[in-house]
Amino acid sequence: MIPDQSLPLWPIALCVLLAGVLLVIAAWRMREARGLASGQTLALDDVSLYSTRYRLAGRPDRIVRIGKTVVPEEWKSAKRLWPGHIAQMGAYFLLIEERYGVRPPYGYVVLGTGERHRIENEAKLRAWVLDLAGQIREARMQLHRPLPVRPKPNLCRSCGQRGNCSLRIG
Repeated sequence: MIPDQSLPLWPIALCVLLAGVLLVIAAWRMREARGLASGQTLALDDVSLYSTRYRLAGRPDRIVRIGKTVVPEEWKSAKRLWPGHIAQMGAYFLLIEERYGVRPPYGYVVLGTGERHRIENEAKLRAWVLDLAGQIREARMQLHRPLPVRPKPNLCRSCGQRGNCSLRIG
């Protein structure tokens, strides 16, 4: 009779289990270092949100379900929080509320350093974002209007656009 020369499976299974635990710990530490919140990811930079009501559009980097609420995350390479980041988060609050039917109580801007800034969804922010959106729409409408020009003969003579200008003097 030939003796069984196969290796026992338990050392291999133990190594695989240990490797799995180490990978889970490494992933958890990496998420923590990058400032990612826990929760169920509903979208990871793959959902574009549109609102005909507010005439806004946006694509949050991550939308997370935490309990019964939905929270946006926006990741920035910047090292500090800028007003534009806060305005962008405010727009995401409006878009998520319309799309998911849940008003996010807050959202996070995660900077390149991993620092997380919690942005509260307040009425003041909402009003500011809607006002900004209105100003942007108004500015876009102005792009097609002719600029008020007061030509001066000495400048018209040396202007490189003289041949294209209907207001040239001389």
